[in-house]
Amino acid sequence: MSNKLVDRTDRAFESLAAWAINHRAIVAIFCLILLGGGLYFSSKVVSDNSLDAYFDRSDSSYKAYIEYLDEFLSDEVGYILYRVPDSPHGPFDLEAMRKIQLLTERLESDVPFVRDVTSLTSTEFIRADEDTINVGKLMRRVPPTQEELLALRDLVMSRPLYVDYLIDKTGQYAAIILEMDKSSVDLLDDIIYDPEKGTALDNLYPQVSDAAIRTIIASPEFDGIEFFQTGDVAMNAAYNNVFMQDSSVGIPLTFLLLAVFSLILFRASLLGLLGPLAVVILSVVLVAGFMGLFGWVLGMFFGIVPTLISGVGVAQSVHIILEYQRRLAQGNSRADAVQGAIGKVGGACLMAAITTAMGFLVMSVSELKALSEMAIYAAIGVMCTFVLSTTLLVVFLGSGKTKKATGKAYVQPFVLKAVDWCAAVSVRYPRRLVAIGAFVLGASVVGTTLLKVDFNFLEEFKPHVEWRKHTEIVEQVMGGVLSVVYIFDTQRADGIKDPEFLKAIEALQEFSEAQPFVQNSFSVADLQKDINRSFHGDNPEFYRLADDQQLISQYFFVYELSGGKEVYDFVSHDYAKAVVELRVKMTDSRNLKKLLSDIDNYLEQNPVPGAVVKKTGVGLMWVKMAEYISHTQIVGYSLIFLGVAVILCVAFGSIKVGMLSMIPNIAPVLVVMGVMGWLDMHLDYVKLLLATIAIGIAVDDTIHLMINLRRQFLKTGNYAQAVDLALKDVGPALMITTIILIGAFSCYLLSSMAIISSFGLLLSAAILVALLADLLFMPALVLLTKPFGPEPGVDSPR
Repeated sequence: MSNKLVDRTDRAFESLAAWAINHRAIVAIFCLILLGGGLYFSSKVVSDNSLDAYFDRSDSSYKAYIEYLDEFLSDEVGYILYRVPDSPHGPFDLEAMRKIQLLTERLESDVPFVRDVTSLTSTEFIRADEDTINVGKLMRRVPPTQEELLALRDLVMSRPLYVDYLIDKTGQYAAIILEMDKSSVDLLDDIIYDPEKGTALDNLYPQVSDAAIRTIIASPEFDGIEFFQTGDVAMNAAYNNVFMQDSSVGIPLTFLLLAVFSLILFRASLLGLLGPLAVVILSVVLVAGFMGLFGWVLGMFFGIVPTLISGVGVAQSVHIILEYQRRLAQGNSRADAVQGAIGKVGGACLMAAITTAMGFLVMSVSELKALSEMAIYAAIGVMCTFVLSTTLLVVFLGSGKTKKATGKAYVQPFVLKAVDWCAAVSVRYPRRLVAIGAFVLGASVVGTTLLKVDFNFLEEFKPHVEWRKHTEIVEQVMGGVLSVVYIFDTQRADGIKDPEFLKAIEALQEFSEAQPFVQNSFSVADLQKDINRSFHGDNPEFYRLADDQQLISQYFFVYELSGGKEVYDFVSHDYAKAVVELRVKMTDSRNLKKLLSDIDNYLEQNPVPGAVVKKTGVGLMWVKMAEYISHTQIVGYSLIFLGVAVILCVAFGSIKVGMLSMIPNIAPVLVVMGVMGWLDMHLDYVKLLLATIAIGIAVDDTIHLMINLRRQFLKTGNYAQAVDLALKDVGPALMITTIILIGAFSCYLLSSMAIISSFGLLLSAAILVALLADLLFMPALVLLTKPFGPEPGVDSPR
């Protein structure tokens, strides 16, 4: 009797199966308790795709962002672009302006968590009044005549402070900006609107704010005005909406496809069909329960987990069910068939589950909080599917009356024919197959060197999604909606009133606006220039900074005395710190990284006098996300390859067998990422998981195949016969699991997120490559390398 770890494990699982069959009631009751607990804690999980879901609060870059928000309030806005298509005067149509005044009041009073609403009717405006200024609303009331309103339009269009902010250069589009009192980094308790409704998604910021905005602008009194909604509120709400829609459709569809494919591909009984579904459904519920227990949120990464767990769970079940049905066909009772099946494949299923779970766990090294958390709960889900497959599934399969053996094939004939062809080709052309495989892997390695880390939040959504369409229009008309913020700290009260400081800020803005993707910028220097112009009879020639510090101080004093408040969006209350906000187009993270690098170089060569600089904002967080992806890719992938190799070597008791088994496991990763490199497809924070999942699935199949190859070789003493017998034994299961997995992951194609759809397509390709590697490449390698020792009487010493 062999004492290899895999053999001892098989015997242990045979005993476990016997216990589960004899104690069906205990297993059933325990599973019901797990189901109840999972449902209870899963009800506490909330959806969150904000920055807070991606970054840990101890992260230095994120801490700087939170500190900025604490001092300068939330930088999140709801941005409503609008036009009046049927009026030659555009936004300055008299009737339309009256509607906008009403709309501004409605938004300010009826939108939850709004701090301030700025529109053409409510924006702060500085007017010259002989030797002083008046600061108030642009329109205390809407002018009574169209002519007066058009005169006001000319005044607004002459002020650079408002162009491409509240009105576009053509005067045909205008904007309403809702400054929010909350942000995506606030704690859950702080973003609940109605305490009695709890943490339901539609009762949380930003969902509740976005819904209120949409309801208001859709009111009949605002007919005739065309609205386009974007900004942070709309973006975060769109993420949550798409996630919930994808989950409500994708998860049930996944279960349906698994059932349909199972019925078509192999002849499972009703209990044999319900068993795997019970396993995956309970596993998904338990994962959601763990998330609720530990306070993890539903984010973008969770969207792929139910389908993933379903695929992995069914893949494990297929190996058990096919062996079970083979034994039933031979006349065994249900109890004996399932016990023998678990005894034969249980060890392989355990190794496959451990390696798959470990593949996820190594991703916990990521600095991205959402990915680190996902690594843990996905690993928990994988192990849940294994435990339930060897207990709950056993109860399903072992129950009911035993039918007489029919002699019918336990799978569809085309599956058996395909496997027979693969076995014949592997035995007949091993050298050719290895040569072809080596060439493909070589070309793939070259392709991986071309792979880049990059992503674009806008392009994550498919073109038909409203938020993307509206954002593209806003960027074409008004400029960038992404913010990059530079904070200059003079470390002394009134430090920013130094003329040299303000001139350096102005120069930075001019340099930044000359860079690609920067649409406009805002700072206290713009306000100072506007005040200076107002004090000089609104003469455009005086839209410049004053040279005297005392005059600058007087400007600020008069401005505040006149009721001006918007300055505190850009300075601290003691005038020690100033903010420069760049509005940047939604572009790729690598473009943002280059932009920030260029600005950093400029500041190094042209430092702002007497100030310490920090940068933050959503744009910087994008760049940090890209850096974290690169780091996770290097560290995580290395740990995956090393960990899986160690497990395989220990399990097989042979370094040679373990390392040989790694080749078809690495193949799907190299091939798919090589293709991505050749096609200039970028590695983003979702595609980062390709290697983890592909290796996990490939390892599952390889372990089952290698264990069977070794078992057949020990029986026959001939590698060619071992390959033929092993492929015919385990090959149908490998092919069926691949078809089922591709079918399950095809559900990702229905997502409104382009990033998820492309992930599903690439993952399906990786799974197909893994199958080809296992059915053709791996047997050929075994035939050429003879890893289990020499054939008796052929390679043994004389």
